[in-house]
Parts: sequence; structure tokens; C-alpha cells
Amino acid sequence: MTRIMREWSETEEKIAQDTVDKFHKVLNAMLAEKKMTHADLGAALGVTRARASQLLGRNTNPSMRYTALVLHRLGYTLEIKKIKSRRRK
Repeated sequence: MTRIMREWSETEEKIAQDTVDKFHKVLNAMLAEKKMTHADLGAALGVTRARASQLLGRNTNPSMRYTALVLHRLGYTLEIKKIKSRRRK
């Protein structure tokens, strides 16, 4: 099988995992702000409470489409910003 992408460096893996971790943290904060339970989130998404709980798990890596759906159903959107250039020393 031909690889579409090269393997990720340790730094890239860390960045990717940090982004997923931030999503989970923000999602939990959104639920707390709205006083929503996992069952409430499941109802908003049309899935079970168990599936909603999985979404909040550390080892879950939701697709961009699913992330967009979750945010939309909770009344939020995703903003993508350019990384400020870092000066090399």
C-alpha cells in the first residue's frame, strides 16, 4: 500500500494530540457552561449517552466533520488561525 503522507515526527504527533486534548477540554467547558450532561449532549447529537461519553474520552479522535457538527449543535464554531512565525536563533 502506498502512503499518502510521510510518517509524523514526534513534534507533529504531540501537536496533533495537544489539539485533540484542547478540543476535549473546551467541549467539557462548553457542557459545564450550558449545564449539560453526557445524556444531553447525546440527545443534541442524536446519539446515545455512551457515544457522547466516548466523544469526551482522551483516546477519541473525532473527524473534522464530526467536530464541526458537535460545535454547531452546541452553538459554537471552529476558528483556524495562522501560526505566528517563530524566529530561529
